[in-house]
Amino acid sequence: MLSVGVLNMNLLIKNITHSELEEFINILNEARTWLKNQGMEMWNENQVTAQNLLKNNSLDQMYIAYSNKESAAVMILQEEDTLWSDDESRNDSLFLHKLAIRRRYAKSGLSQEMINWAKNRAKQLNKMYLKLDCAADRPKLCKFYESQGFKKVREKLVLGKYSTAFYEFHIT
Repeated sequence: MLSVGVLNMNLLIKNITHSELEEFINILNEARTWLKNQGMEMWNENQVTAQNLLKNNSLDQMYIAYSNKESAAVMILQEEDTLWSDDESRNDSLFLHKLAIRRRYAKSGLSQEMINWAKNRAKQLNKMYLKLDCAADRPKLCKFYESQGFKKVREKLVLGKYSTAFYEFHIT
């Protein structure tokens, strides 16, 4: 558990408990709906159900951020990722997935704080890299990750139809 301040917000980032799973899903669905309304559909409804999230992740991989005791953001951090299976440094990496921020916290600096927290978590786990993948056809999203110090290491078609950019941040 770590507390940090974001633009005068008292921020707490922690693993979720089973009782927080529904709130975790609510934040993902809020982001999913907003993206869909912007014409940038990301996850379908089925991908963010409790059943599917728990099939691919454990509760200790899911994190929630509270700002002034209000749920504000979520992310998943994994020590393994099949999309990176051909990567030589995969065992020295932590993988960031499903970073989602409530709309009321958009442009507040919370996304950057979540990423910084994930970088620190990777360092605590003695990882050399924090890695992520995202839609390659979303230049604003790619530019955001690059502004956070991530370097694009490759781009490839995933599942035969999703142009995906693969990014890594070297932990120092």
